[in-house]
Amino acid sequence: MEKLKINLINSLDFYDKCFLGNGNENSFRYELMQPMKTMWDYLNVPLKATQSNGYDIVMASEMLGIWTPRKSIQQVKDNLPELIESGIFEEYQEVISKGIDEFEKRGYSIPLEEIYVNILLGDEDSQEMKVNKGYSGFGGIPGYIMLMIVPNDFNKKRLKSALAHEFNHNVRFTFEPFNHGDVTVEEYIVLEGLAECFAEEMYGKELIGPWIADFDKEEMEYSIEVIKEGRMAKGFGEVSAYMFGDDVAKKRGYSPVGLSANAGYTIGYHLIKQYLVNSNKSIAEATLTPTEEIIRVSKFFD
Repeated sequence: MEKLKINLINSLDFYDKCFLGNGNENSFRYELMQPMKTMWDYLNVPLKATQSNGYDIVMASEMLGIWTPRKSIQQVKDNLPELIESGIFEEYQEVISKGIDEFEKRGYSIPLEEIYVNILLGDEDSQEMKVNKGYSGFGGIPGYIMLMIVPNDFNKKRLKSALAHEFNHNVRFTFEPFNHGDVTVEEYIVLEGLAECFAEEMYGKELIGPWIADFDKEEMEYSIEVIKEGRMAKGFGEVSAYMFGDDVAKKRGYSPVGLSANAGYTIGYHLIKQYLVNSNKSIAEATLTPTEEIIRVSKFFD
């Protein structure tokens, strides 16, 4: 099989146009986002709404915390130099290539011809950005990865780790896809635990994301029990309450279940760490292991 091709979407060119007053909603749609149209189609997001102010790629991007031309250009002026300074535009290829090698060493040829990477400015006003220390990502559709960043001293050194996390999602979904409509808590915590352990393996524990909380013994035991009880709950809305915690659940209109922020991410991370010890497998091998087997071998909920 030919080497998997890594394509960087030229977001810098788009932001340069915005500086010059030539960046608008249509250039956002058709220059910055159209290369990822297959991903957006899968998510049922049209490039342009049929009705004025209807749901489309601009609105969906804003919901994810991405800066769009409907927001102040001052954000681009303030944040773009710092994002460039982070080095991620030079380092993205090394991150993905290193990740590909981890799987090829284990005999897994990732069944994709290419991966599109879109490195985007986040929106300073977005709650999504605020709760995640100014950065987030999406790698849920194989072949497409987005990073959204409002650069700061905390996240600039973590962007390679974040990209590795989203790359792991891409690989995991080629092995064990799931449907947002019927995903279980169990599947979701395994997915996120695998991705963060993979990022940690590649770039070190000191650069893991803020979504892995440092729970004390009492909160860890309590959170494990709540998630154990609800781990077969299905559907993205239901599952989100377990993953993101009560505050986010309430803001998004989900029923809270009594958990702290990002509890599902934290429990998933520790579950995978236990699985790796019990199985003696690498994180790449674990990524290619069914959820059911990971839960059983980890004995995390026993």
